[in-house]
Amino acid sequence: MPSFVANANQHTGVKALMDNGLVTIPGRYIKPPSHRAVKHLIVPGVEIPVIDMAALESDREEFVQTLCMASSEWGIFQVINHGIPVETMQGMVYGVLELFDLPIEEKMKYYTEEVFVPVRYCTSMTPSQETHMEWHDHFQHYFSNREKEHPWPEKPACYRRLASSYVSSVKHLSQTLLSALSEGLGLDSNCLAKSFGDSEMILRSNYYPPCPNPDLALGMNGHTDSGGLTILFEDQVGGLQARKGDLWYDLKPIKNAFIVNIADQLQILSNGKYKSIEHRVLVQPDQTRLSIVAFCNPSRDVVIGPLPEFIDQQNPPLYRSTLYEEHITNVYTKYLDGKHSQKLQIN
Repeated sequence: MPSFVANANQHTGVKALMDNGLVTIPGRYIKPPSHRAVKHLIVPGVEIPVIDMAALESDREEFVQTLCMASSEWGIFQVINHGIPVETMQGMVYGVLELFDLPIEEKMKYYTEEVFVPVRYCTSMTPSQETHMEWHDHFQHYFSNREKEHPWPEKPACYRRLASSYVSSVKHLSQTLLSALSEGLGLDSNCLAKSFGDSEMILRSNYYPPCPNPDLALGMNGHTDSGGLTILFEDQVGGLQARKGDLWYDLKPIKNAFIVNIADQLQILSNGKYKSIEHRVLVQPDQTRLSIVAFCNPSRDVVIGPLPEFIDQQNPPLYRSTLYEEHITNVYTKYLDGKHSQKLQIN
């Protein structure tokens, strides 16, 4: 297990700032006016498409069609009747809160800005590279099929058991959705999974404490996810917004549902048929927000490009092929902003 010793140049996080009685946010967390939330461009209380997993057994064809439409028109949807027990989801929430409540000295053992480490604690995204930081802390697990056994944090004692159960359940859900998404493109059910190679997962828990100046900050800047498929479980505080055109839609979470969004690699593989959607997180003046995000990604050593089934004389490739490791490393070492797939577009 990696150990990272705290020093004066490392950032202990925004939770530590608030625990110490912060009343005004530091300058590095103040977003430039062009990146702040503008009220007249926000559409409140939007209900995005809802995918009922129970329909997968009763009418698979209709289920696939509904899923395909949500993925191409919105790129984000909520999943209900997913089969993951509420106890597993709430157990994960409990374990994550216990993790963030550890003494800062314990959390800083895992402090790093490296992407491909088994356990990472950090604040914002990549503090050393950012001019304007994000108002959140996070713990991140990188699950590679190269490792024999994942090195879990030793504390809290309950965390390994709770997180292992959650990861196993979410992996199964991601595989089910990926199969249906393949069918929605007219492909074999295992086509997208095969394109991912020896697929990997990043599990990231985000902690957004109350912010003294929420109108000046963002929990997370507007961005698309760089991986394949993202499965998010959040509390009922809200703050997640998705962008369509110039408007930001304030998403209304369904209790015990998952929010799933298409990420860049599925947009690229489908040559633009599926859409990765830009999203961001607002912060609250008096509430803590927690989200648990599973990024279901291709293997680092896989080259991702438009599938040949979608390329012909009338439909040229919209994106250039690239090694996935290069893409995700580039995303993590730059300012989180906008649609990352645009950087791979062929002009």
